[in-house]
Amino acid sequence: MAGTRESDVIRISNHVSERVVDTLAIEAPLSMELTHKGVTYPLGITMRTPGEDLDLTVGFLYSEGIIEHFDDIHKLSEEKGVISVEIRDNLEFDVNSHRRQTLTSSACGVCGKESLTNLHQIHTKKLSQSFKVKSDQISENLKLLNSIQPLFELTGGTHAAVAFDNNGDVIASREDVGRHNALDKLIGHMLRNGGLHTEDSILHVSGRSSFELVQKTIRAGFPIMASVGAASSLAVELAREYNLTLVCFLKPESMVVHSAPNRII
Repeated sequence: MAGTRESDVIRISNHVSERVVDTLAIEAPLSMELTHKGVTYPLGITMRTPGEDLDLTVGFLYSEGIIEHFDDIHKLSEEKGVISVEIRDNLEFDVNSHRRQTLTSSACGVCGKESLTNLHQIHTKKLSQSFKVKSDQISENLKLLNSIQPLFELTGGTHAAVAFDNNGDVIASREDVGRHNALDKLIGHMLRNGGLHTEDSILHVSGRSSFELVQKTIRAGFPIMASVGAASSLAVELAREYNLTLVCFLKPESMVVHSAPNRII
């Protein structure tokens, strides 16, 4: 399967060892560069699972506030682990607000940024106040989430980001070794296929709720975010500030709601 490779390992069980073949999720570098008004800037290197790299790049550009629509991109190309993007001249772009100073690992999407100030300046969507969903529906979504992660099923080493509509149908889903990459891939895919229509959608993520995942969720306009893991203190503070309904420790029969519980009925 794309994004995976096989590896010879020794498995020890009940003091008995045997040589078997294991399947690993690939983690490899991706370099992104952006051209604006004829000048090319390196945006840094991120570690990701290869595949859907164009989605990842478009989602990253949107999450960073560099673009608002897919049409803001004049040219998008991919060659040998490098994604080149040319944005339209009429866009404002400050490289110092977006360039990473270090390599970004698959575990961290904001590593290397000199300041978090810019992250607070790019929330442009007001989250829907009228959207409501039954708690039973969120639990039902979890069952489907667990069944549509082919990379995780093979490797046990990837994260997923899945958008559901208010009927529990899957709008789109993406996986990656990095939880922030999975969400950027999802956002990029939606932007490239009709745009972000998230006002009546729920985002489910397979891991914990970190500050950056909440930031990307708000930026994309999802009014509800549900995660199977815990939330960090900064994630909760940001969710409350922007009135995002943040659901954590999601299980078939229970959940913890940190903010904006009015959307869950």
